[in-house]
Amino acid sequence: MNSVIPAALVSWFIAQIIKVVFGIIKYGLQDRSCIFWRIIWAGGMPSAHSAVITSAAVTILNSSGIESPIFGLAAVVWVVVIYDRSRMYSIYCTFQKKYPDFARDIQKDPLLIDLVGHRISEIIAGIVIGAVVGTIMSSVI
Repeated sequence: MNSVIPAALVSWFIAQIIKVVFGIIKYGLQDRSCIFWRIIWAGGMPSAHSAVITSAAVTILNSSGIESPIFGLAAVVWVVVIYDRSRMYSIYCTFQKKYPDFARDIQKDPLLIDLVGHRISEIIAGIVIGAVVGTIMSSVI
């Protein structure tokens, strides 16, 4: 049975639920109109992108082995996704320095701030979630 897709879905679900909890902690319940949005949205803590691709790569590694061409592809895609998620945030940081007034407006809006990519801590949290879920799912399924 293909365990890659279930592992990716479980990782996404866990990351998104954690994201909702962090959103409530950070912005309070006045942000409850955004809860559904956070469930499907990209951005914030933890990185669902990182969780999904890490769980897929770990599951493929565990089922196919490190020398498998499909794991090689998964590893390449993993690097691209992780790089892209972190690069977007570094571009935003550069943008903040150049346009501080506009950046302050973005900081005030919980949905806009989630558009700017991920901090390293958010990416690492997603990687940890994905690695744990991928390891568990590849041993269960």
